[in-house]
Amino acid sequence: MSIWKELYDTFDKETAKWQADSASKQSLVFELKGNLTFLADALQSNLSSQEVLKGLERATFDLCMAKGFNINSISGKKIAKKTIGEFDEFKKYLGKDTEYLVNNAYLKIGSLSKLVTAAPNKDHSLKFKSLFRFLVLLVAHLDGRTLRRKSIK
Repeated sequence: MSIWKELYDTFDKETAKWQADSASKQSLVFELKGNLTFLADALQSNLSSQEVLKGLERATFDLCMAKGFNINSISGKKIAKKTIGEFDEFKKYLGKDTEYLVNNAYLKIGSLSKLVTAAPNKDHSLKFKSLFRFLVLLVAHLDGRTLRRKSIK
């Protein structure tokens, strides 16, 4: 085999890996943003806990975990003070990386799934609102945005 063939094969393999990682990044961010949008609409519509839970997705995350995808490749930054703005409830996440935040989001979704299944008649709206606030933080982090309070007039 010639050196050119070996170089081409290496290049081809690395390009395929880069494209797969890029697709995983985009898919995972899309799933997170979709969950945030759905949760906002579900909370505003006062859907039942069971209905909300059915609408939350995690297939892309599960696939990324199975493939050993490096979640920090989405954003190598850690949560900074400017990201959390004036929200004291998010101070506990200062210095946490993207992998920690994404894993935490899906752990919360998994925990809510178990809670709703175990106690379907209980009101879980506070837990869903907490998940919503956390997803707002996570998406702001992924988009490189700063959270700001709305001024009340």
